[in-house]
Amino acid sequence: MTERSTSSSGQPEENFANSEGWISWRNLATEAMERFYEQLTANVSGFPGLVGYEAAERARAANGNLAWSWGAAAEIQETINTVNSWGMHLHDWCAWNAVVESYETDEDRGQLLHHFVEPLAFFCMHQPSAVSDRLMLLTETLLHQANCLVEPGYVDRLDQDGLRPGQGLRRSDRRKQVIRLGQRWTRFNVFLAALDTMNDSAYRKLSRNFRDLSAHSFAPRFMVGEIMRAVRSIEPWQESVKQPGGGYLLVDHPTKKCVSYTMGVLEPFPLSDACSASLSEYQKVVTAMSVFSELLEEICDSMDAIPDRLSGQS
Repeated sequence: MTERSTSSSGQPEENFANSEGWISWRNLATEAMERFYEQLTANVSGFPGLVGYEAAERARAANGNLAWSWGAAAEIQETINTVNSWGMHLHDWCAWNAVVESYETDEDRGQLLHHFVEPLAFFCMHQPSAVSDRLMLLTETLLHQANCLVEPGYVDRLDQDGLRPGQGLRRSDRRKQVIRLGQRWTRFNVFLAALDTMNDSAYRKLSRNFRDLSAHSFAPRFMVGEIMRAVRSIEPWQESVKQPGGGYLLVDHPTKKCVSYTMGVLEPFPLSDACSASLSEYQKVVTAMSVFSELLEEICDSMDAIPDRLSGQS
């Protein structure tokens, strides 16, 4: 943490800007920012790039129904905004990792980690789950609106219609529904395969399940710091059973349970490992957005091909 002088009242002292701690921090931050911009430029050639907005423009030009005309392009555009925000944060994060490594003292590295790296890392580590969920929801909406127009006898009904107000579909249930909605579209399966590569079990293992643990439990700290935990659980009662050949063996009781505590230490997450995991997922979403655009093109072409239909008709 940055050292900051305060008076006995808890308020910053008037000469705070001239304090030794603040001057030291300002000099460190200024120098680090110069190194950051140099590293950012050096990393450009290896960055996977951003997603263009052609898909949003294609949806905006399509001859959809009222719901499509109102929301489709906007939802696609906001999804692309989210993906590109992840990409830009990731580019910054990779550069800051190199800057942190370039400093020798733990104090300087810790200061830069706290002020510049952790906010970027936390954001990026949450995006694989967030973006895959958003893409699934977006695809559900677009497929349903298109099916309402192009499929004779299609009923405007979704699985969530029977849920209580405010309740949403589980991720697995939404996936099943999206598969059903996409059956008629030839490019859907390629998109689904790309989407399924994101936020999978391999990534959750590689990322040490950071997103879920940070939201619901204790996630590992970045770079430095262990977290000691005593995790309570209910386990089978173990009893000592004499063995025919002599000696005793601890075996689980078939019905009795007991409270058990597992004493463990959550080791810190190396910055390079965390960043590499997020970068790999970002590359997957860039691929998924490319095949999403191909699916969208098929959908829009089908809607545009419907003859003698008033624009805006449900």
